[in-house]
Amino acid sequence: MIRPPIVFGTDGWRGRIAEDFTLESAARVVDAMAAWTLDPENPDPGYPGALPLVHDTRRLSREAAAACADRLARSGLKVLLSDRAVPTPCASWHVKARGLRGGIAITASHNPAGWNGVKYKSYFGGSAPPATYAAIARSADRPLPVRGGGAVETTDLRTPYREAVASAVDLPAIRRAGLRVLFDAIHGTAGTLLAEIVGDGHPTRVTTLRAGEDPDFGGVHPEPIPANLGASVKVLSRERYDLALASDGDGDRLGVLDPRGRFVTPHRVLALLAESLAARGRIGGGIAKTFSTSLLLDRVAAKLGLPLHVTPIGFKYIAEKMLAGEVGIGGEESGGLGVSFFLPERDGVLSALLVLEAVACSGLSPAELLARQERDYGAFAYDRRDLHLPMPVLRAFLERLRSAPPASVAGQTVTGVETLDGVKLLLGGRGWILHRLSGTEPIIRIYAEHEDETVVRRLLDETAAALEATRR
Repeated sequence: MIRPPIVFGTDGWRGRIAEDFTLESAARVVDAMAAWTLDPENPDPGYPGALPLVHDTRRLSREAAAACADRLARSGLKVLLSDRAVPTPCASWHVKARGLRGGIAITASHNPAGWNGVKYKSYFGGSAPPATYAAIARSADRPLPVRGGGAVETTDLRTPYREAVASAVDLPAIRRAGLRVLFDAIHGTAGTLLAEIVGDGHPTRVTTLRAGEDPDFGGVHPEPIPANLGASVKVLSRERYDLALASDGDGDRLGVLDPRGRFVTPHRVLALLAESLAARGRIGGGIAKTFSTSLLLDRVAAKLGLPLHVTPIGFKYIAEKMLAGEVGIGGEESGGLGVSFFLPERDGVLSALLVLEAVACSGLSPAELLARQERDYGAFAYDRRDLHLPMPVLRAFLERLRSAPPASVAGQTVTGVETLDGVKLLLGGRGWILHRLSGTEPIIRIYAEHEDETVVRRLLDETAAALEATRR
């Protein structure tokens, strides 16, 4: 029987539990990853005979990891199986620190609770690039060798990773700062890591919310965006904290709330960290942002005199810039950001610590630091809307935008068009609107930014109405 090809998305393979994702299908994907890791034609450096295998808190994650570890051991691999759920960046760190060729994470990241998946981490300690995933897909259903020498070592991968993350920041400054911090793990793998790293008995205190493992994630999607942070907002409304931080299901994204429970966009967080780290000489090179990220970064880079690199959407493209030595920090609108002095990889816990470090080193409160940013660079409103329509309708709509862009939209003059990843209409230096197809579903994502919040709403409303009209 001919089996369907393995189709990888932006970062790994994902499917609905008990439909697409089963122990059998997970094993097939992991086998393909192992086959490519062991392939003599694989040009990647690193030792191919061992790999870390980690998992998140979802249904079937632990079981899939254990079953796959046994299969890989029979092929002669030494499998470093995590003894508990850990953040995906933990696998990345062990790959790089141990000089291995690759690592595997059983996770569906920030997807809803009904999903699970598998990610591959490359030798450099980050998400596999598209060429690697393509090679893995070609390795599907290739029989793995059966040979001796393999073993499963169930081990504590979390502690050395935690210590490495802690050593990447000015922990004494954070502890002295006297901050009251709420950390919302949303029942994901970040758990109590931030509180453990900051520790007890210091002026800065971290309180962890929703730390326990729950495969339903408390009934919300494990993505640190406003719709899923109601529990944190409720706590902030009745208790005093300087800020709230949150991570996603596999611990590689960051969300931030100010003391009043208002969401601080990832754009502002990236800008804040870029300015703080550059001013203190902690990063060299430029700043990278994805195509859907704010004009705020343009203004920060210009003030700092640093080159700004704009990439297609997906952190893997930022990682390529880091590996080439071109950028010191990069991030995306979804809350994933990384720094080159640690790994070319998103890391929610490290990002949270870097925010605390930036606040501690500024001598300001988080609220004052954000107010200063707005005074220096101006304020931007930003929003996104996902629209489900037939793919032919969406493709035709985008093609019309490319070939005959409008002179104006929502009363704003269109000053240019960019097509790096989707179709972006530029609205002077004050805003833009981006139209981008999903790579796996009949969905168009509409991103809009402008200095005027009412313009953002009009941009999204008019675009949604225009798309609906094309279906009639």
